Amino acid sequence: MPAGSGDEVPAEGSVGGRMFTLESNDDELIKVRDASARLSDTLGELIEVASAVDIIPLPEVDSKTLKTLIEYCDRHADDKSDTDEEKKELRKWDEAFVGELDKDRDALLDVVMASSYLNISGLLDITCQKVAGTLKGKTPEEMPAAFNIENDFTEEDLEEIRQENERAFQ
Repeated sequence: MPAGSGDEVPAEGSVGGRMFTLESNDDELIKVRDASARLSDTLGELIEVASAVDIIPLPEVDSKTLKTLIEYCDRHADDKSDTDEEKKELRKWDEAFVGELDKDRDALLDVVMASSYLNISGLLDITCQKVAGTLKGKTPEEMPAAFNIENDFTEEDLEEIRQENERAFQ
C-alpha cells in the first residue's frame, strides 16, 4: 500500500474534478485531484485563496511521504460508505494502510508530521493512534528505542528531567 502508489492519477474531469500539482521538498511534481487535496484543510484553503497558482510548493514534505498522503486521500475522497459493512471495509483498509506504514517507523513518523503540517485530520488520527499503541506500556527509556531515536541526554540531564517532572515518573 503506502509505497508511493499515488503515481497513477485519474485524468482531468474524472471523479474528483480539477487537478493540482504539488511540489515536494525534493522538487518532485505530483498531481492530486481536487477532492483528494481538499481532505487537507491546509491545501483546501490554499486552493481557495490561490486558485490561479499552477504549482503548490510543500517545503516540509518529501515526495515519498506526499505520495503516501495522496494514496490515503484518494481512498477517502472516493469513499461513499453508506452501510455499516462499507464503513467496516474502510476501517479495514485504514488498518492495513497504517500497518504497512508501521513496518518503517521513520516513514510512519514522516506521515504523522506531514499530516499534521497539511492538517489531514483523519490520517493524523490513525497514525497517532498507531504511534500511541507502539509506545503503550513502554518505560520512558524504552520509548526512543521503539522509533530508533538516539538519546543524547547525559545522566545529569535525565536526572534533572526526572526531578522537574517527578509526577510523570511515578
